[in-house]
Amino acid sequence: MTPGLILLRLFGHLPAGAGRANSSLLNASTRPFDVLNFYGSRLAARVFNRRRMGAKMDRVIASLQRSLSREAAADFARAMRYPSRWDPYFHEYMTLAGIYRYPGQHYDHHRKQLTLNSVRDP
Repeated sequence: MTPGLILLRLFGHLPAGAGRANSSLLNASTRPFDVLNFYGSRLAARVFNRRRMGAKMDRVIASLQRSLSREAAADFARAMRYPSRWDPYFHEYMTLAGIYRYPGQHYDHHRKQLTLNSVRDP
C-alpha cells in the first residue's frame, strides 16, 4: 500500500481539522521535503539500477492492482486534504480515486522529462 493510501485511510476517519492541520504542516515543510527528495533520489539511483527499478515498479503496480480490486465503490469518494505544494498532481483535497490515479500521472510526468525528443509516445 502506498503512503498516500495509508494517509487517506488514517485521516479519512479523523475530524476535518486533523486533515487540515496535517496538510498545512506538510505544505510548510515543502522546502526540506524537496531537498530530501532530491538527495534521496540521487542516493537511490546508486542502489536501484534499471533491473532493480523495473522489478520494484512491477511489485508496486501489482500491489496497487490488488489493493484497487479490494476497494468498495463507495470508498472512491472518501477524501482528505493533501499538501498541494509538494507535487503538481497533488490537489488541496484528494479522493481515493485521485490517490490511485496519482502514481501514473507522476510516472508519466517524469517519463516525459527523461524521454528523448526522437522517441514518440505509443
